[in-house]
Amino acid sequence: MMNGIFSTLSGKIANETKLDIIANNLANALTAGFKASRPAFDSDLIEGGPEPDQLPSAYVNIPDSYIHFSDAPITQTSNNLDLAIEGSGFFAVSTPQGIMYTRNGQFTLDSDKKLVTQDGNPVQGVNGGDITVEGNQNGKDIKIDRDGSVYVDKIFVDKVKVVDFADKKPLKYSGTSLFSNTDINNTEVPPQNFSVVQGAYETSNVNVMKEMVDMMSAMRAYESYTQIDQNMADMLDKLIDLGKF
Repeated sequence: MMNGIFSTLSGKIANETKLDIIANNLANALTAGFKASRPAFDSDLIEGGPEPDQLPSAYVNIPDSYIHFSDAPITQTSNNLDLAIEGSGFFAVSTPQGIMYTRNGQFTLDSDKKLVTQDGNPVQGVNGGDITVEGNQNGKDIKIDRDGSVYVDKIFVDKVKVVDFADKKPLKYSGTSLFSNTDINNTEVPPQNFSVVQGAYETSNVNVMKEMVDMMSAMRAYESYTQIDQNMADMLDKLIDLGKF
């Protein structure tokens, strides 16, 4: 009986976690460069007790989630400071917490004419420094080639740093579209088969219809576990009442 209660409780907790992940995906369905997360399910089979009629119990949990780094559609804009990466790779940006990585290329110029993210984090050049341009403040005089080379009035200024990782599992969210590398041994590598597109940005890879279907499935599963939990609680109450006689 107790094993059954613990099994249903683990199922309810797992589906609550799944619903939280889905809700976060849906909340960022319109966030540029956002990558959807997926639950990483785990299960254990606990053997029964010493009595011959005690059956094994299954427990399910979601100890972690993983980020689905599939490409998302690219949207064309009229802003020459918007950049998108076709293929693999991330823009490297400098933050107060150190270098982080993003696929959100909705950039702008700050008061010092540095190329920055919407949060004001400087975009890094290939030499590890901030990219400073001296062109028109609205970016009309800035030309960025597909290899990331930045030109102002046809004069080379810098090259946008685009990096990749052989293992993306250590990349964890730090905000809505910034990723931090949590493993110091997981070093940056040159991206393969990429190009930078000026006047465009990558949208979110969240599939809203899929997330809605998954949400309905998780809610139904949670309701089923709740009903089983209630039935087992009623049964336990009856057994306790019988024990009083």
